[in-house]
Amino acid sequence: MKNHYVSFTSADHARLAEEEIAPDSLAPGEAIVRGEFSIVSSGTEGATFTDLVAQMVNLQNLQRGWPRRTGYGHLGEVIATGPGTTNVKPGDRILTFSHHGSHTRANVGRFALPVRGEIPGRRAVATRMAGVAATALRSSSVQPGDRVVIIGLGLVGNFAAQLFQLAGARVLGLDIAEKRLATARACGIREVANPASGDPVALVRDWSGDGQGAEIVVEAIGVSPLVMQAVEMTRRHGEVLLLGSPRAHHTTDVTPMLTRIHLLAIRMIGALEWTYPIGDGTERARFTIERNYRQILEWIAAERLIVDPLISHVLSPRECQRAFDGLTREKDVYTAVVFDWSLL
Repeated sequence: MKNHYVSFTSADHARLAEEEIAPDSLAPGEAIVRGEFSIVSSGTEGATFTDLVAQMVNLQNLQRGWPRRTGYGHLGEVIATGPGTTNVKPGDRILTFSHHGSHTRANVGRFALPVRGEIPGRRAVATRMAGVAATALRSSSVQPGDRVVIIGLGLVGNFAAQLFQLAGARVLGLDIAEKRLATARACGIREVANPASGDPVALVRDWSGDGQGAEIVVEAIGVSPLVMQAVEMTRRHGEVLLLGSPRAHHTTDVTPMLTRIHLLAIRMIGALEWTYPIGDGTERARFTIERNYRQILEWIAAERLIVDPLISHVLSPRECQRAFDGLTREKDVYTAVVFDWSLL
C-alpha cells in the first residue's frame, strides 16, 4: 500500500514523498488511516520548515538533520489495524496525532478520537489546534467576568480567545495584522485591537477600566519580548500564560519583569499541551487531552467554537511548498491551511 506524505528536505523546502506500507507489518496499537484532511500547525511546523527550531535550547529529542517528516493533526478512516488493537476498527473515522499522509501509520493506542460522520472534516480536523489552545484555558484560574487579553490572533490564539469567551471571560484580542482582527470578529470575538500604532500596555490598562490591567494575559505567539510586555499588562494577583513556544534567542535585562512579578504576586504559567496526560485512564489529573478534545469537537459540531473563517486555504498536499511558504512568509494571507487528501 502506497502512502504519500509531506517531507521537509532542507530548510524552506517541502515536497510530497511516498513510501510503501504493508498492513501485515502493523504492531499492536497501530492502524493504517486513509487521509481525509490534515491541518498544518503554522507555529511548530513552520519553525521546523524554516529551521528556527535549531535555535531552541533545552529540547530533548528535537528532530535534527534532513529530511524531516511533518504533521500532527490527521483525520481519516481506519482501513487496517494491528494485532490486538481494540479501540478502533476498519471503517472508523478518527482524529490522530499523525503526520500528513494519504495512508498514514497511526499510533491509535496513544490517541484516537472518534469523529461522527456528519461533522464536516475541515472543521473536525481543527480540533487538533483548538486542543493546543485549550491548554491556556485549563492552566488558568479563569472565572466568569475576568478580563483576559490574548496576544496574537493566529489559529491557536483565535481559538484561545473563543474558549475564554465560552468560559465567561471578557476577552480582548490583540494582533498587528488587520486580516486576523477581521477573522477574529468573524469568529465572534467581540473585542479586538491593533496595538501597532501606540503603546500596547497603555491600551490594555485603559481597556481594563481601572488602569490596572487584565487578570489573565495569554502570549499566543512565542515571542520573548511579548512575554515581558504581557507581564506589564497583568494586574496584581494576575496570571501570564505562555501558550506560544519561545524559539528565537532574545537578550535583555529581565530584572524589571521579575520585580513586577514579585511585587504584584503575578503567576507565570507554562501552558504546554503535553503537560497533561493523554488518556482518560488516570486519577492523577483533573483534565486530560482526550477529555479536552471530546469537548472541543462537540463545541465545533454545535458551532459554538467557530472554525470556517479561520481556514484560509484548503489545498492539495501536492501544494505543500506553497502552503508552508504562505504560512511562514505571508501571514496576513495564510491564517490556516488544511490539506484535502481527496485532491491528491
